[in-house]
Amino acid sequence: MRLISFAVLSTALICSVPAAAKTQSEQEQQTVGNPADKKVCRRLKTSGSRMAERVCLTKEQWKQVDALK
Repeated sequence: MRLISFAVLSTALICSVPAAAKTQSEQEQQTVGNPADKKVCRRLKTSGSRMAERVCLTKEQWKQVDALK
């Protein structure tokens, strides 16, 4: 009985991984359509830490951030 339940569980996990990957690639294709909506990532220094923080925004949002500086 344990062997059967293990086999069913393993099969379910193996089948669910490609389905999750497909939905992620579909989301990436939606953002590829418009270059203005493409995310641009920058590393920003934070005070009190040696590690830089990674921030991802669209080009339009970066223009607004740069205008505030």
